[in-house]
Amino acid sequence: MDQTGVTLYCIVALFAGGLFKGVAGLGLPLVGVPLLTVVLSLKSAIGVLVVPLIFSNLFQSFEGGLFLPVARRFWPLYATLFVTIAVSTRALIAIPERYLFALIGVALILLPTIARLQPRLRVRPRQEPWLAPLAGALAGLFGGISSYYGPALMLYVMWLRLPKAEFVVAVSQMFSVGAVGLAIGLFVFGVATPTQFGVSALACIPVLVGLLLGQRVRFRMSEQRFAQVIFVTYVVTGFSFLVRLL
Repeated sequence: MDQTGVTLYCIVALFAGGLFKGVAGLGLPLVGVPLLTVVLSLKSAIGVLVVPLIFSNLFQSFEGGLFLPVARRFWPLYATLFVTIAVSTRALIAIPERYLFALIGVALILLPTIARLQPRLRVRPRQEPWLAPLAGALAGLFGGISSYYGPALMLYVMWLRLPKAEFVVAVSQMFSVGAVGLAIGLFVFGVATPTQFGVSALACIPVLVGLLLGQRVRFRMSEQRFAQVIFVTYVVTGFSFLVRLL
């Protein structure tokens, strides 16, 4: 594929990632990274997505006037997530891509399946003060080496059993913090250059178009269907990474 073809393909991949994020409230890296790695390396795909990750999640963080209440509830998680992901990004240049694909694939299938099969599992209010920072640290560690801090956060948020509106704002804030930490780590450890960040900024355009279209679908979606969409996407994406090992 020539350079023009690669560019057009990346635009479509970014639009698809934004579209799904608009529908589910998350999923830009879930959809975008597997599609982009068809024509780019994993490290390059993560570099392209980092600015759209920050922008799209900040955009959704202000839905429904829930920004401040959600931020007050989850700030301990945000703190540990930010620090851990910025530091652990160092491993992105040390671990072979094949192992990263295996790690991502297994996590994307296993963690949501646990939450799905154990619907009675719930994080109680008294558990949040210690469990939230732990979830942030685990998500940051995994996110730094793969850009996929979502699975650990998703497991935690799913066990909180939040309603759809609060769920979208919470995960958007979490992913915003994780994306900023990831961007800092990518720059400090030399994984991404200032030029690549410029390309990543341009990538916000197709992501935003997809995001706005996807939001229209989500606003009409039931809570049950919303949960089904998220679960199926994680499992399918996880298998897509494992297939690359064959």
